[in-house]
Amino acid sequence: MKKSDEREVKRLKFKDQVDFFLEDKKCFLADGTILNYQRDLNRACAVFGDIFIDDISYLEIKKYFVDLQNNGINMYTGKRLKSGTIMQHYITLHSFFENAVENGILTENPMRRLKRPKSRKDEELKPVISYDEKQVHYILSCLNLEPLKWKALIMVAIDSGCRCGELMGLKWTDIDFESGRMNIVRNIQYTPEKGIFVCTPKNGKSREIYLNGPVIAILKEWKKISNIGKTEKSNEYCFTGRNNQPMMPGCFNAFLRRFGKKYNLKGIHPHALRHSMASISLVHGADIVSVSKKLGHSNVSITLNVYSHTNFEAQLRANEVFAGAVYNKE
Repeated sequence: MKKSDEREVKRLKFKDQVDFFLEDKKCFLADGTILNYQRDLNRACAVFGDIFIDDISYLEIKKYFVDLQNNGINMYTGKRLKSGTIMQHYITLHSFFENAVENGILTENPMRRLKRPKSRKDEELKPVISYDEKQVHYILSCLNLEPLKWKALIMVAIDSGCRCGELMGLKWTDIDFESGRMNIVRNIQYTPEKGIFVCTPKNGKSREIYLNGPVIAILKEWKKISNIGKTEKSNEYCFTGRNNQPMMPGCFNAFLRRFGKKYNLKGIHPHALRHSMASISLVHGADIVSVSKKLGHSNVSITLNVYSHTNFEAQLRANEVFAGAVYNKE
């Protein structure tokens, strides 16, 4: 076969490469991630769909992102796209072109020189929601007025810093009530197409963490009550919905919205509880590596980026400790 013929065989339009890319990634990524990729690439298809992928230039892609920043509209809210959403589009498209390079469709990623999009100067960025120890004490006092199931779930969320799907995926066999050790080995997700399904934790890594005594005590109490009238198999998961199936992540979010409205905790959601554990730990001297491992981050730099504000406070405290040891000696 001539080289020119070979070239014609390999040439694919953007929309055709999208189908291949999504199929290729299904083996390695969670269904929710695939849906996000599909959403982002559907928007890109409206611009690049019928263009041969090797004809798409750096400049055309840059114009695409400039247009997203200036004119992009969120299809659900009707508002301008936030910088975080545009960043997600950037990550998706970069991965898409990189995949084409890996599979010999392209010789070079046209986004290689394209810098990550910045926030618009007129965009108001929402701060990360987290609670300090006084606010957590208030949340715990409010939980005394709520059903034991939700008290146990929220206390585990605060104490462990687990992601929402990881909390939904907990089984009683994952918890050692003597040592307080808890194994994070699964993640419950939901999509309209598949319903509730089980996958691995984010990054495909399991981890071991330790719960504190008060949380273990509440879990013991909840296990005893939730066991009433059930077989061991039907009571497999710690937190269940209907028909003893794992609770949908959306149910936890819905409860927290009602809880927040009832007790004046604006913006409370599972990740706010996760952030609170990390922030309080760092401010009070926990080392960044241990906190990062507890959170299940793939590397410490992610933890440093997300919690740079609390890490700064921890550094000040460490500085004071050093000064006390070296300069304040008589």
